[in-house]
Amino acid sequence: MSKTTETEPSAEVANPVDVFVMCVACDNRGKTWKGSDPKCAFDCGVFGDNWNCATVGMIRDICYEGQSSIPDGVDYQYCEDDKYATIKTDDIDIDGRPLALWVSWYKSRGSTQAMWLLFDSGPPRHPTELECLLIVDFYT
Repeated sequence: MSKTTETEPSAEVANPVDVFVMCVACDNRGKTWKGSDPKCAFDCGVFGDNWNCATVGMIRDICYEGQSSIPDGVDYQYCEDDKYATIKTDDIDIDGRPLALWVSWYKSRGSTQAMWLLFDSGPPRHPTELECLLIVDFYT
């Protein structure tokens, strides 16, 4: 009868939970403030849990109410400290040709709660880093 033993993982192999991938904008910006470290929204490829993600910050900057004027194609709403924006995307070459990107966040804090690409037919989905950068490029 043979006995099987579990082997310890090699020290050279990273635990997937410990691997942190940043979007290009987060990597380029780094941490420029005191306080919590950033958590990139695109560490899994599509929008997710985040804190001060640079790419998401650029999206929020497109629709920030403190600007002299919000660009055509952007609808911004403020309600009880919650902020909502719909950014028209049908003129941008994004897979599936979404009509808009819908974004929501609380106050001016670092976390963005939701980000969805909305389609004429088909369910909404979270955007990728590249899709967000295409939107930023179009509006800046």
